[in-house]
Amino acid sequence: MSRAIRTHLRDFLAMVALIAIGVTTTLVILSQQRAALPGWVPILGQDFFELEARLSTAQALTPGQGQAVEIAGIQVGKLGSVRLEQGVAVVRLDIEPKYSELIHHDASLLVRPKTGLNDMVLEVDPGVSGSQMEEGDEIPLAATEPNVQPDEILATLDADTRDFLNLLLAGGAEGLGGQGQRLSAGLRRLEPTSRDLARIGTALAERRDNLARVIHNFRLLAQELGSNDAVLGDFVEASNAALASFAEQQRALGDSIAELPSTLGATRRALSSSDRLSLELRPALRELLPGARALAPALRGAQSLFRETTTPIRDQIRPFTRQVRPTVRHAVQGAEPLARTVEGLARSFADINRLLNELAYNPPGAKREGFLFWLSWLNHNTNAIFLTQDAAGPLRRGLVLLTCSATTVAKAVADQRPFLQTVYEATNVPTAEEICP
Repeated sequence: MSRAIRTHLRDFLAMVALIAIGVTTTLVILSQQRAALPGWVPILGQDFFELEARLSTAQALTPGQGQAVEIAGIQVGKLGSVRLEQGVAVVRLDIEPKYSELIHHDASLLVRPKTGLNDMVLEVDPGVSGSQMEEGDEIPLAATEPNVQPDEILATLDADTRDFLNLLLAGGAEGLGGQGQRLSAGLRRLEPTSRDLARIGTALAERRDNLARVIHNFRLLAQELGSNDAVLGDFVEASNAALASFAEQQRALGDSIAELPSTLGATRRALSSSDRLSLELRPALRELLPGARALAPALRGAQSLFRETTTPIRDQIRPFTRQVRPTVRHAVQGAEPLARTVEGLARSFADINRLLNELAYNPPGAKREGFLFWLSWLNHNTNAIFLTQDAAGPLRRGLVLLTCSATTVAKAVADQRPFLQTVYEATNVPTAEEICP
């Protein structure tokens, strides 16, 4: 077989191409058909959510023609099949799965012609209450309405009504016969007339609202004037007094009006000077434009800086300042006395420094010596006077006498002052418990 293919390769390729073109054409034709293929058909097949509806008549409902099932004017499926059960037409609705959740058990169905050739469409009201319908559920006969033909409407009329209707149509035909152009012209005039009438109606409605608002506001004004007649009288008297004051100042007003031309002249000269200033200032402002443009990046960077520092200032620095404000206020109150104390202390240290300078000063020459020289002589002379010396030092020993009352007072004073308490304990003075009985 391979040898035959190689021998007739050109014919074999032509056959393969024809088969591919035929399959493609078939798929395109099937994809454009209104009839939906079942889901088991590859590529073109489609699965549907199937519902059934019972109708008293299925006139002009033909499966396979793609008659639409619509909800709110949007196609949600197609007519699947029609069959007869116990004298009632049972219609299968193939709903797209994505719209299946919209239909409830209180749904209703209405058959309506889409065109004048009885191309029907099934309008479904999905309902709002009850649970969602499951696949295979049925819309009952009481919730469906078939298409009503004009002859059915006429069949409900009695003979007299049909005769009067014939007379009405005949009279209308006689009245309109040969008047097509005039009727067309009259109908064309209806549009601008209705448009102008709509404008007039709108204006009248606005005028009515405005009149109602004016009457209401006038009533409120009258009520306020009636309840504030005394205030109105005071206003009239005050206005009279003000006008009298204007009358008394007539000469001053005349003088002011006489001075007005010179004032306007000075204003005009000032405006002329401002114009010259603006002309001179314009080049300078133009020269400042590059600097302003160069400043723009810095300002944008500062914005980010301010944006980043806003949170620390708001959440950290501001609460801290609020907390330390009382402390700072007390510190300010104590700063002035402390300043005065520091000034006095500075003067005291200056005097002490001056004293120490005097003590440490050694005059020039050999005849005179400073205080430190004579202080060493004083120490030497003291040692000479108190010559007797033992382990306690060169000073003479003495005897301190303490009574019970003196020890008690010293203990009480030392308890009040921590420094005196330290000195008291360092001297190893006998306590009151040791002296007093």
